[in-house]
Amino acid sequence: MTAAVLAHLDAFMASYGNLVNLCLLNTLVAYGVWLALAANMFTLGTGGFMAVGAYCSVFLTMQVGAPFAVAVVAGGLLAAAVALLIGAPVLRLRGDYFMLATFAFTEVVRVIALNWDSVTGGAIGIYGIPRYTETWQLVLLVLIAIYFVFALRRSYFGRSIAAIRQDDVMSQAMGVNVFAQRLSLFVASGFVSGGVGGLAAHLNFFVGPSDFGLVRSVDALAFPILGGVNALLGPMVGAIFTTILPEVLRFSSQWREILMGLLILCVVLFLPGGAMSLIRLRPRARAAVPRASTLGQGAK
Repeated sequence: MTAAVLAHLDAFMASYGNLVNLCLLNTLVAYGVWLALAANMFTLGTGGFMAVGAYCSVFLTMQVGAPFAVAVVAGGLLAAAVALLIGAPVLRLRGDYFMLATFAFTEVVRVIALNWDSVTGGAIGIYGIPRYTETWQLVLLVLIAIYFVFALRRSYFGRSIAAIRQDDVMSQAMGVNVFAQRLSLFVASGFVSGGVGGLAAHLNFFVGPSDFGLVRSVDALAFPILGGVNALLGPMVGAIFTTILPEVLRFSSQWREILMGLLILCVVLFLPGGAMSLIRLRPRARAAVPRASTLGQGAK
């Protein structure tokens, strides 16, 4: 029985292993972006942080000979340091200006990667990257990310973040250091994004400037929003949904992008709380039936 299950699992991974790994990577990206969204920071800098982590980790493994784990952590730390550097001035902005500033950062990183041939390979990119990232590593990291978010939401820090998300002015008046809280979340988001960039580079054998542009940042921002920012598993649901959807719609190459856009638009319009809000709506709908019948009996 066990041998048959393992055989089916091997056959499944042989056919859909790349898609599974991509879902896991995007899930990690989604939880990294969630850290910023938790304090109302709609960032478009994810692509830039991923590029910093990817190129740093690839340089360390291919040029320096550093262990894979050390290279990935170093890439995340470098991305976190960059986030700390730009976070101090950028976090003083609000709304659209903050999004434009983080988008500008991503474009600056992309242009540097495009022209720094000796380190990034320029427009051609870097080929032949050793594949060190494995599926079990991604599964373990996703579980750690979910537990971390679960613990964070229940902590004092998480409650202060929730207060900032509701009203940052009132939170400041109540003694919460809003700037420090947001900066710490922005740096943590940069660390996660940089680490995922290193994991992705050592999974796909290739890294190039086109992998980390505006599209990457917009996709990363959409993951937790579509799944549900307020739900623990919302970022994972949004990441898997957005990753699998293009494959499901592959039957029509012409209509695939249009259908995908329409589906996402429907989720945003009719499920503003994300796809996970469907789970909350069902119990309420069921609870409304006995209430109505009780009221009817009382009227009689």
